[in-house]
Amino acid sequence: MNRSFFFRFVFPFGPPTTTPNTIKPLHQTTPKSEFCEWKEANNHCAKLTKRMDRAKKKFASAIDGLRSLHNRTEINVEEKVQSEHCRFTRVVRHGLPDDPRCCAYDPVQRLIAIGTGRGHIRIIGDAGVDYLLKHESGEPVLHMQFLVNEGGLITSCGTDSIHLWNYRQKTPEIVHTVQLSKECVSCIHLPVAAKWLYIGTDKGNVYFLCLNSFLLSPYVINWNKAIDLSCRVHPGPVRQLAVSPAENTKLLIVYDKGIVVQWNLANKEVDRYPLDPPIKSVNWHFDGRQVLTGNVDGSISLYGNKKASEPIQRTTPHGSGPCRPIQQVEWKHMSENESIIMFSGGMPTDDGLPMPALTILKGGKSATVLEMDWPIIQFIPLNQNIWNSIPQCPHSVAVLLKHDFMVLDLNQQGHPVIESPHAMNIHESPVTCVSYYSDCPLDLIGALTLVGTKQRNKEFSTRVSWGG
Repeated sequence: MNRSFFFRFVFPFGPPTTTPNTIKPLHQTTPKSEFCEWKEANNHCAKLTKRMDRAKKKFASAIDGLRSLHNRTEINVEEKVQSEHCRFTRVVRHGLPDDPRCCAYDPVQRLIAIGTGRGHIRIIGDAGVDYLLKHESGEPVLHMQFLVNEGGLITSCGTDSIHLWNYRQKTPEIVHTVQLSKECVSCIHLPVAAKWLYIGTDKGNVYFLCLNSFLLSPYVINWNKAIDLSCRVHPGPVRQLAVSPAENTKLLIVYDKGIVVQWNLANKEVDRYPLDPPIKSVNWHFDGRQVLTGNVDGSISLYGNKKASEPIQRTTPHGSGPCRPIQQVEWKHMSENESIIMFSGGMPTDDGLPMPALTILKGGKSATVLEMDWPIIQFIPLNQNIWNSIPQCPHSVAVLLKHDFMVLDLNQQGHPVIESPHAMNIHESPVTCVSYYSDCPLDLIGALTLVGTKQRNKEFSTRVSWGG
């Protein structure tokens, strides 16, 4: 309530209209007109005083009314929590992703991606680096390749679709997709800094995908052009593709039934490797002059690039008796004259049930067999050098198991496990409930940290990071 009050001061006898010399003496009688003016002025002042008193009372009562209204205001709070008051949000992830299927590695950014059977991709690195990508279709992620140091990831799902992820932005998303028709993707291969993605299919054919336009090339390697004409059976799906580090026109194609061919992309010439024994996995020497193969009978063979008809050397690391197939073989070099061979499988068959193991051969001088608790899905050497045309100098190897993930130190005796900055194995202790507490006191956090330190595995590697 706003009111303005104006005051008018009236001289009791009127304003002086004469000079001081004309002022009348006090003993003279005041005229009747001047007395009336004085009385009228007094009455007017009295009325103004009454009005001001009434205004003060109204203003005070208005203030009291506002105060009482504020005190009477009641806040209605619903005592029962309704469904619309809650929204479930993922705040933490713990343990290895469920149903892992494949993994990939970016040696520059030091990122490891793990694809799952539910369409999820977990990208992890050093401490604090942990991302989760999700395919809306929920189809299993079967194959992955990083675009090294470009912030891109290529995934191949069970729907025979190939996606290009861009995770450089705040919200990662799929920027390109291509769908294969009438054929299923069985493997993919992407050399470092390459502009073409190599795609093998279940029909035995090889396709090429341009990464710039994400369109398939009309150039196709058909299975019947690659295998020997004397072979009357289908070679099966393409299981592995490997481009020579020295000549990018030479491509090794490994088929499911053990047939391996070397295809020249320029002139379409073919060199075929012997079928006895069938080959499961291959790897190039960094100079591109030799090829190492892992075979079905548990042996490894060394071939020259110019003569693929017969091996230069062949050996069975786990004895001359019957052995299980070598599933994957990797051939890396610490220097030009010091090599390191890693392979999964190849264990003797006379030991009963198959024991998942990773064998590491260093320069032909020492052999280390690392037995695993779970089947090996895939392993990747973590190299210091990203280029395959020079000695790669691997410092560790990442092993993806069915229910675990670990990184082994190749530079330390016994190859101990490097402690992961991320929680990976949730199966050590069955989890029955989870509680979340905020604003915990610092002494409680310190006590929990101390307890966790006492339970820490003492056999971890002295290396504190996955990086080189």
